[in-house]
Amino acid sequence: MITIESPLKGISTGTTATVSLRELPGLHTIDLRVTPGSPAATAVTQALGMGLPGKAGQMQHSINDAYALCLAPDWWLIVGFLEEEQRLATLKDQYHYSVVDVSGQRTTIELEGPNAREVLAHLWEQDLREKSFPVGSVSQGLMAKAPVIVCHMAPFRYRVMVRSSFALHVWQALADAAEEWI
Repeated sequence: MITIESPLKGISTGTTATVSLRELPGLHTIDLRVTPGSPAATAVTQALGMGLPGKAGQMQHSINDAYALCLAPDWWLIVGFLEEEQRLATLKDQYHYSVVDVSGQRTTIELEGPNAREVLAHLWEQDLREKSFPVGSVSQGLMAKAPVIVCHMAPFRYRVMVRSSFALHVWQALADAAEEWI
């Protein structure tokens, strides 16, 4: 197994009483491309032990804190499934789909606390209000001119997945936005 170097070295700041920011380094992530409704998609969901979200912008949690993000009609980012990736690889001889370990591409910055949404709103153009971006929502876009994926994980908790090369830049922008609450 390859050890992935954390671009932010596990940095954290703040308090959950207002807002905290912390890097979640080394989350195992796989990129999955499969045709929805196909026998391959059925085999993949059985191997994962959970269904895949059916619409772009949705997230599906499993019982072991792993989750799947639907980024396009036939594209998912699967986070936290380590053993399942090996099971998926064994199915490749029988079905047509793509599964690639992309763990080293991104790091994750988690914002948590009652002011997390306000911090994100400083840098995110999309509407973060509960009616537009409820828990379980996912969106792609630019944050401080860097491509990111934003996930609404739970009330008062968001995750920003950012390419490793932009991690420090996005961290500094988020820390600046959170300064009044930290």
